[in-house]
Amino acid sequence: MRIHSIDAVRGLAILGILFMNITFHQNGYANYAFFEEPLLSDTVISLFNTLFLDGRFRSLFCLLFGAGLAIQFEACEKRGQHFLDFSQARLKWLFVLGLLHGVFIFSGDILLYYSLCAFFILKHFTLPQDELKKKSIHYLIVGSAIMLVGGLVMAFVFDMGAELATRPSETFNEEVALWQSGYLTQLGIQASFMLSTVIVAPFTMLWQSMGLMMFGAYLYRAGFFNHGFSSLLFKKLVLVAIVTSIITALPQFLFEQVTLDVIPMFTSIPAIFCALVYAHLLINIRHTAAWWYQSLINCGKVALTLYLTQSIALAVLFRIVMPAYFPNFIYSVTLLDLLLVTIAFTAVQVILANAITKHFNQGPFEALWRKMYLRSFHKKQKLKHDEKEQLTYMDEV
Repeated sequence: MRIHSIDAVRGLAILGILFMNITFHQNGYANYAFFEEPLLSDTVISLFNTLFLDGRFRSLFCLLFGAGLAIQFEACEKRGQHFLDFSQARLKWLFVLGLLHGVFIFSGDILLYYSLCAFFILKHFTLPQDELKKKSIHYLIVGSAIMLVGGLVMAFVFDMGAELATRPSETFNEEVALWQSGYLTQLGIQASFMLSTVIVAPFTMLWQSMGLMMFGAYLYRAGFFNHGFSSLLFKKLVLVAIVTSIITALPQFLFEQVTLDVIPMFTSIPAIFCALVYAHLLINIRHTAAWWYQSLINCGKVALTLYLTQSIALAVLFRIVMPAYFPNFIYSVTLLDLLLVTIAFTAVQVILANAITKHFNQGPFEALWRKMYLRSFHKKQKLKHDEKEQLTYMDEV
């Protein structure tokens, strides 16, 4: 039986993540380039993203991914199936989908990364609750320390942020020309980005992500997705989320080099607490019959389909339509423009999710993924069964 609160939180995450990914969709090489003379709207939206959005939906996805693994563990136990074999089959095909998605469509892919994170922690799902919670917190502390130290090093030692191009500038124009030079060039850039993401993961987000997944599994087993946190604990989380969010936003005003590309490393820490706050709020209004809540549930049911169609539709928009009919768009686009595009596309996704779930039990990409991993799983089980029978036969002879 599906837990509707999990679907609702997943729906929020899949719709919310586009608000952060949209800048990378419109320019997959240089991301968003600020203007030399900063726009007020850019400053306001950037600050809002830092306080409420940046890293929050990635953290929600990690929590939900871990909860999903815990649900699969229970289901495998009830059916007498081998959890590792089943999960590894699912993750293997998620890895393939992520690889294809990241190289050929959008290098900001998270599917490949999440599948790798999950592979490393599967063995921990047999741990008792207290040990699972303790280990997840250890991973989160180590991961947050790595991100904090890494951000400080990048900001104050290597001064990497100051090297990002602004508009108008010759560097930015060269980057745009390279990005728009052809699909083969884009493939090379995307493949390189995917490879670099995997290589640097142990030194950046890996430990936090694994900790969040394990903590998500712990929360599911503790019944969090049925009742949320206690009132006192929730108030403490809100306070910590507010304080840490403000602290990580301050560098945008104090240090120019931090403003440009290091802030996401800092915001990954308050993102953990904010994600828990967002999840609690949705869980505690789960009994509402409001259309928007049901729409979130529907979006959560087809999250994989929505995620992949986001990339396909926006690749067509920003790489084919805009260069052909609005060639100056990439030079003049603002964060406000991208926000309006995101809001419009979010409405389209909600309509699409409601239409799919009205007529089908799952989305097309969910169905494809399920077909592939079940085929792999059953094939492996058959091979094990045949090997066992062969060994039995040999023993009898």
